Amino acid sequence: MGRSHVRTRRDADPDGYGFDLETVERPFDPRRLFDRAPGEAPLEVEIGSGKGSFLVAESEFAPDTLFLGVERARRYWLYAADRLRRRERPNARIVRGDAREVLDAMPEGSVSGLHMYFPDPWPKRRHAHRRLLIQPEFLTACERVLAPGAPLRVVTDDPDYFNQIEEALAARPKLVRSRYEPPASANEGELAGSNFERKYRLEGRRIQATIVVRSADEDDALADEQT
Repeated sequence: MGRSHVRTRRDADPDGYGFDLETVERPFDPRRLFDRAPGEAPLEVEIGSGKGSFLVAESEFAPDTLFLGVERARRYWLYAADRLRRRERPNARIVRGDAREVLDAMPEGSVSGLHMYFPDPWPKRRHAHRRLLIQPEFLTACERVLAPGAPLRVVTDDPDYFNQIEEALAARPKLVRSRYEPPASANEGELAGSNFERKYRLEGRRIQATIVVRSADEDDALADEQT
């Protein structure tokens, strides 16, 4: 994701905010990670949380929404979890694990929004197959966990990857294009409001965004009848 090296605090403590997918209770219901009754609030998920900037900011702007970050790299996961703990964010948690494995473990239709900001573009040609947002299996996992009408927001600075993302999303009848609306914590004129966006804008990079929403079941049925 174009991330710079991060030096984790020696006293970093994920307790209560950071969890490992391999050790959480199964079946995995993210709501159990929060000190709230099940079904009390909508749940939004950020894939690739890095150092937790979005989780920290958005959880403050939307205190009645639960936010779950997903991060594979242990050093970023630990940094973000410690950051959430020190900021005392009761409605934000982060889980360490592979993005698709996390989504596959979650209940169907349990997510009110998915966020992917500056996903790793894997610029080397031999690594292009690792681009999450063009993998059919990953998009199927996104469709499964999204509730009807729930959005998937994507922001990137890589034009080649963005074109591939647009093509991949257009081929999914269950993901319907919508008008892009930035998250609540973004400043005026920003698409994601992340530190990456601010850094890349200063470097003169072009930032592009797209949004799709999970169609309702009846819309799926109608589409099937028309094909």
